[in-house]
Amino acid sequence: MLAMSSLGFLLLASCEYRFEHSLIDKTAEIYSGETAIYGKVLTTPEISASSYSFFMETDSLTADSMTVHSNEKIFVNISLRENVNATLFPKAGQHVKVFAELEHIEPAKNPYEISYDIKLKEHDDTKARAYLHSQFDLYITDARQELSLIEKASLFFQNLFDESKEVIAHSIDDSITKGFVSAVVLGDKSGLTPEELNDFQRAGLTHLLVVSGFNVSIVAILVYYLLRLIGLSFRRLRIALSMLTILFYCLVVGLEPSVVRALIVIEFIFIARLLERKPDIGNLTAGAALVTILLHPYDLFDIGFQLSYGAVFSLVYLYPAFERLFISEKIKEAKTFILRSAHRSMQGFFGSFSVFLGLLPVFLYHFHRVSIVGLGVNILAIPLTAIITIFGFLLLPISLLSGWLGSLYGEASLWMTKIIGFAAHFSGKFEWSVIELPRPQTILILLYLAAIFYLIKAQAKKNFFGRALIIASVIFVLLAVKIPFAYSLVKSSDKVSLLFFDVGQGDAMLLQAANGKTYLIDFGGITKNYNAIADRSIAPFFKAEGITEITGGFITHMHIDHYGGAVSMMQNIGCKALYTSGERTIGYAAYRLDSISQALHIPVLRVHQGDRFELDKDLSIFVLNPETTTGEIALPLSSEGMNHGSLALKVVYKNSSALLLGDIEATDEERLCKQYGDFLKSDIVKVAHHGSNTSSSQSLCKIAKPKYAVISVGKRNTFGHPAVPVIKRWIRSGAKVLRTDKSGALLFQSDGSTFRKVDWR
Repeated sequence: MLAMSSLGFLLLASCEYRFEHSLIDKTAEIYSGETAIYGKVLTTPEISASSYSFFMETDSLTADSMTVHSNEKIFVNISLRENVNATLFPKAGQHVKVFAELEHIEPAKNPYEISYDIKLKEHDDTKARAYLHSQFDLYITDARQELSLIEKASLFFQNLFDESKEVIAHSIDDSITKGFVSAVVLGDKSGLTPEELNDFQRAGLTHLLVVSGFNVSIVAILVYYLLRLIGLSFRRLRIALSMLTILFYCLVVGLEPSVVRALIVIEFIFIARLLERKPDIGNLTAGAALVTILLHPYDLFDIGFQLSYGAVFSLVYLYPAFERLFISEKIKEAKTFILRSAHRSMQGFFGSFSVFLGLLPVFLYHFHRVSIVGLGVNILAIPLTAIITIFGFLLLPISLLSGWLGSLYGEASLWMTKIIGFAAHFSGKFEWSVIELPRPQTILILLYLAAIFYLIKAQAKKNFFGRALIIASVIFVLLAVKIPFAYSLVKSSDKVSLLFFDVGQGDAMLLQAANGKTYLIDFGGITKNYNAIADRSIAPFFKAEGITEITGGFITHMHIDHYGGAVSMMQNIGCKALYTSGERTIGYAAYRLDSISQALHIPVLRVHQGDRFELDKDLSIFVLNPETTTGEIALPLSSEGMNHGSLALKVVYKNSSALLLGDIEATDEERLCKQYGDFLKSDIVKVAHHGSNTSSSQSLCKIAKPKYAVISVGKRNTFGHPAVPVIKRWIRSGAKVLRTDKSGALLFQSDGSTFRKVDWR
């Protein structure tokens, strides 16, 4: 494993070097305007409610009268309006011209945030994203479908995948069953709602929702015995046909890391049977991992890769030890129904327990939570999922022969899915069903693996429990001396941290005191689908850091890009108190904020100029704006008056400080300059109103004189933020201008002398 990890790191480093020299990437870096791109469509466009997308191989790019020729792969995303002309969608193999804004393929924009761009970059070898404002920015220049043999094969399997989804959709009426069958048979989770996915995650059943060795093995066994059932007596021919069928199935569902691992291992097992050799699953799995890393080095860090190989190694190396220690020979050789049932139950439990132990570091590192109920629920869910996988696989050919038989299979899958869904929902709704823990440090993971290895080497039960007692004693001692096993970016006994999240066109800042208390100034906005941006940008950070509650949340004003994520954060993380200027607004989101804060008994307190909060020794927040609370006046959603009532705060820690200006306007800044003068001088200024030209007055820039001027702003925003004159004013004041749309989240820490920028990556 150490050799594979080292190989992965070396290959990944070489991939990074090649990527940095991509011509398209350099073009995206130098030129941020609209670019004319000529090229060929590689994949059938994927259509959603608001956009469609496809991969494209470029021929040339023209930017600012300069044309460069480049044969590289990009990912094209086009915004859709309500009236869509389907005939304008290009087909794979057609040549097109698009007018788009190029964007880097980048890592995560916030600490602990999952970056799907990494998969585009490393697995799909994509060099950049291209965004089109409408379908009319795309022109088909050659309607002929010119595809290479490999591209034709890829399109063929993609069409089979889409047709398989359609077969499942037409054969099953129930939406949950339809989504679950598509997930276990095709690896497509798009049919499941976020609530259903959360139920499966809390119940420890997410591994059932991907195509892995479990599913591929079932299909392999099914195909082999079906060929035997129909009378194909030649053993070698059965094996050869089974190998081809499994390869065909894996190409249809897509070559994800877990699928590649299963394909390689199962094909090698079949080859071993052809050669009449006994296969070693451990060696085959290690060989599959090596092949996968050679082809796609970044898969070493892919969650699916780690879960897939971790599960197999757990069953290969941990389960035999538990079986040797805890399942007696008497039970193994039993003939009675009761003892045989007990044997199977014990096998199921220790198999599930082995996988739980083996994958525990992966779950903690990536998801920061462990499902306790998963041990029991998996014993029920795994065999039912195996049957559903068989039904779902057979559903595809049977539906083509008879729609009635297809519906019958769909009905059978319905009731089994309902049982699994009920078990997931019921077991996951208890607070104790999931334990949330911060991300462990690497040293803790290594110690854990050493402890597991030490345990399974026990020769008898007595020896096993003795070793377990020794491990427990060591853990107790380490906890007693307060060894910091949990990794933290912001927690420190003598430093204050200020983290500006990248929430797109909005604001969200975290203030972490040395005493461990956490404050959030604004909560980010919501997406077009009304999902809180905080769910993918802020909440993962809180879970990874082990922060279980917001001590105080400040909402600077009632514009949705500042308070939109508050409801989600209050429900999922918790908050002791909210502080506002007293502004009210009209709208569903504001109504939800009021109702949820009341339901959770979270006090909402009004603050204004002159208020001061002592957060910790030498750490204070001063409220500079508004002059008075705005009272119960309900303002319309688009009211610009809200900006004047925005909270402006100054954070002071000993001799260091940060000025957080919300969305106040230039007139408010002028008043603050007259009232506070040099008190406004700060190490950091959060530039008001996302860099709008209506803020950042000359007077403020001259008085504040920060080292850093931070602009929280979204890419390609329609407001033209930040304004060029604003950037120039802050630069002339001596500040280094930093933008979340360019740099992602920005972290600063102070030991009391000054705030310093910290590279969290």
